[in-house]
Amino acid sequence: MIFFLNKIMYNPLSTPSPTYLPSRCRLLAILGNSQGINLEEDQESLRKLQNVEIEWLPEPLRKELYPVLWRETWDILFFAGHSDSEEDLTTGSIAINSQEKSLNLQELKNTLRRVQQNGLKLAIFNSCNGLGLANALVDLGIPYIIVMRDPVPDRVAQDFLKFFLEKFSTGISLHTAFREAREQLEYLDKTEYPGAVQIPVIVQHPTAQSLIWPQHRPSPSWFEQFVTFVWKQHRTITLAIAVLVGLVTSAFVWSPGSELLCQPIGNCNSQVKERIITKKIEQATNIDVTAKTIADIEQAKKILNSISEKINTLSPENEIYRDYMTINTQLDARLTIENKNQILFTKTQKKAQQAIDDTDDKPTVNEMRAAITQLLKARQELQKIKPDSLFYNQSKKMQQQYENKVKDFEKQIEQTCNVDYEWQPQC
Repeated sequence: MIFFLNKIMYNPLSTPSPTYLPSRCRLLAILGNSQGINLEEDQESLRKLQNVEIEWLPEPLRKELYPVLWRETWDILFFAGHSDSEEDLTTGSIAINSQEKSLNLQELKNTLRRVQQNGLKLAIFNSCNGLGLANALVDLGIPYIIVMRDPVPDRVAQDFLKFFLEKFSTGISLHTAFREAREQLEYLDKTEYPGAVQIPVIVQHPTAQSLIWPQHRPSPSWFEQFVTFVWKQHRTITLAIAVLVGLVTSAFVWSPGSELLCQPIGNCNSQVKERIITKKIEQATNIDVTAKTIADIEQAKKILNSISEKINTLSPENEIYRDYMTINTQLDARLTIENKNQILFTKTQKKAQQAIDDTDDKPTVNEMRAAITQLLKARQELQKIKPDSLFYNQSKKMQQQYENKVKDFEKQIEQTCNVDYEWQPQC
């Protein structure tokens, strides 16, 4: 599974240079099967964008989609429609039209890798259950992917896209636009759709730098240039004063126990705050790596939630902020998988045990054969639990028990039916 990090490594003082979209970027909008959903609002949000060249592909056939991806260069890939993820969240499928079966992203692997090499920087999937899509795309090196982690109501998907594009297209960073767009969903979260704020998810490739969509601005007038010159001189003097103050206070800030003073003072050096956040992230990561139960993963999640307010004070370009977002997304995905595995394991075990209990008191051949069928189905269901799951060892143990029980039943059936009678009604 790709959700786990052995250890997060970064330099808190580093400031990576951002990546910029072309001021007039190219966007490919794939409008898939829209049965039961409304894509008009998504299209309207895209049409309002300035300085962008959009190519629309409404319900394309596969033979129509592949050439467009191969021959053109795209900065942003957008999809709206129906989608779903595999149970292990390693990939997913999108319904690009209503005539053909859903297209698994593994079938687009080479094509999407070429699109990424040609400059794709952002993929947006405004569709349901998108974590598998995001994982498949980040494996191909695509820098940023925005998806909806769960089944998403039309209203939530439409409003998030509208808020996000409005903000991102003004020139602020992708992370800032994403965070503010999610925060704007609060009115839905508190009324019609509880949990709406948590549905949009951003997944970032480890090598991706902060992404910004710059906007054209008119040349400044002579007066604006004069004001800028005066401001720069004032800023130089202010910076010199700040350096002198920093030298005087640095001994206190970096002294032993200064971290303990951060919260009561509330105005500590940002580097001290980053050290506290770093420790929490590392603590959550270590718990995640050594987790034995779902409760352990939930504990790691609680640790991250405890620093969410501090994280929001950092710049989205800060590497610590990016590491926080990465491990937070991974924990969310892992919790989703493990909760599904727990339900699968419990239900399967209950059905298998019922089949065994039904054969306790002098079972007939037909009852034993019915139990064998149920046990084989249970064994097959448990094989869906992957080796990196918390429930894998338990599932393997139960599979072995069911296999042994099947052999016992088969032996009993053979003994019962291997009687020298002309007619054997039991068999």
